[in-house]
Amino acid sequence: MMRYWGEIPGPAGAPPSRSSFDLLQREFRSVEMQDPPLHQPSAQRPRPTTMLDIPSEPCSLTIHTVQLCQHARRLRGLLAAAQAQAQGQSSASSEGGSRMEEADTNFPLRPPTPPVMPDDLLPVDSKAPRQPFQLRHSDPESDFYKGKGEPVTELSWPSCRQLLYQSVATVLAHAGFESAQESVLETLTDLVHEHYLRLTRLLRVAVDREARLGASPFPDVVEQVFHEVGIGSVLALQRFWQVRIKDYHSYMLQV
Repeated sequence: MMRYWGEIPGPAGAPPSRSSFDLLQREFRSVEMQDPPLHQPSAQRPRPTTMLDIPSEPCSLTIHTVQLCQHARRLRGLLAAAQAQAQGQSSASSEGGSRMEEADTNFPLRPPTPPVMPDDLLPVDSKAPRQPFQLRHSDPESDFYKGKGEPVTELSWPSCRQLLYQSVATVLAHAGFESAQESVLETLTDLVHEHYLRLTRLLRVAVDREARLGASPFPDVVEQVFHEVGIGSVLALQRFWQVRIKDYHSYMLQV
């Protein structure tokens, strides 16, 4: 039995005392761990189909850029396969030139080039890529400015979900992703959904505050909300359209 310095020895015939550590239970119990609950707005509603039930008008410039990215990816794969095949042929060149000529016909065919976009499908400012983007203000005397005209079509939740799902997939393809799992698309669609809800709530608060106080520290409520969510000025959309859409499309045409 272990003894400590300064310990008073007990009687000779007394049973040895047990320490408090010896009295503890030596049984180790496993702790059940549970994953935190996942906040997924789409799981609270019936899942709509990914096929659009309403007519959509995607950006033709963005779609053409995606086609160019896919074509460039296929060409890079074709070049890699051709280079690997050429290296294999060079190592076997000692067998004769006739075998080399026969092997040249085994290269895969070049994929078809994406069709050139007609000018009538391009935005007006995309026909002159070097011309800077210009903000066009609405005419105060127009029916659109006065709120007249045909009533705005109200979209149902499944239709909005389908459009948002398609937009997320288009953004991923435009960024260079070749494929994505459906769960990833659903999660990213939920994130964009939450971002739009936050944006619209802040717009509602800013409009009500301006109506109550009669003034706003920003020239426009949209400018104010863009600063609050971290986007910056409204001109950030102009820079995004010029650099990420128009200039990127011109770059992919060169590639």
